[in-house]
Amino acid sequence: MAEISFNQQLFDVCPTGMLAIDSDVCIRWMNPALEAMLDLPGDEIVGKNKRSLPEGLHALFDETDMLHLSLNGDGERWLQREVCEVADGENTHLRLHFYQDISPMILAQQESDQLRKQVEDLTITDELTGMANRRATIQALNAQVTRSRRYGNLLTLGAMRLSHPGQTEQSLPDNTILVMAQYLRERLRWADVIGRYEDQLFLLLMPETSDEDGENLLQQIVDECRDGALQELGEYPVPDLQISVAGWAKGDDPQRLIDRTLESL
Repeated sequence: MAEISFNQQLFDVCPTGMLAIDSDVCIRWMNPALEAMLDLPGDEIVGKNKRSLPEGLHALFDETDMLHLSLNGDGERWLQREVCEVADGENTHLRLHFYQDISPMILAQQESDQLRKQVEDLTITDELTGMANRRATIQALNAQVTRSRRYGNLLTLGAMRLSHPGQTEQSLPDNTILVMAQYLRERLRWADVIGRYEDQLFLLLMPETSDEDGENLLQQIVDECRDGALQELGEYPVPDLQISVAGWAKGDDPQRLIDRTLESL
């Protein structure tokens, strides 16, 4: 442990926030830079321990690399911290905490994450295939289920899972997924909705279609693909296809219909 002369004047002009905690785990001293970071005068903090400080300042006694403080009436602060042990002129052991205010960086990151999420929420097309993404597929299914509830119309939800032939754990190349998506577009009706629900899982909404007719259609597509319909793939692997269907029934909400469809996949 290093022994130093505790020169308060030197620390008072230091631009880095500093806090000294004594062996009784009380705050012995803080410099003006930390007062400015916390927007609190030192006499409200010096001489206090964790129990006597407001809860929002308890993190001052933590020794993590980053701490989050909640300040009454003035929002929040995020401080980056380093800790070392010293001895003052009276050989009293002190723990010195050094702080940098990183609140602007944290707030900027939070705003960036929020904007990214808003953009993702507004996006309704899958980036690779250009078809409906998971969010848009669920929205379309909501509309169709509402219509079936109101008018009793037939509605069948189909699922088609693609997998690498003979290697179910290996991801398919993008080109295979693109060719399969294009083939489904050409093969299904204009009223049907095809969505990329997961990386290698398509959901197919087929309004005015019984589950028997829906299953027959998907089986025809599987047979055609096995018989060479995906010639555009060239050297890319022809995927193995698994299919399942479920017809809307009274009491089904969209998630229940999805769950029933995927159960037998």
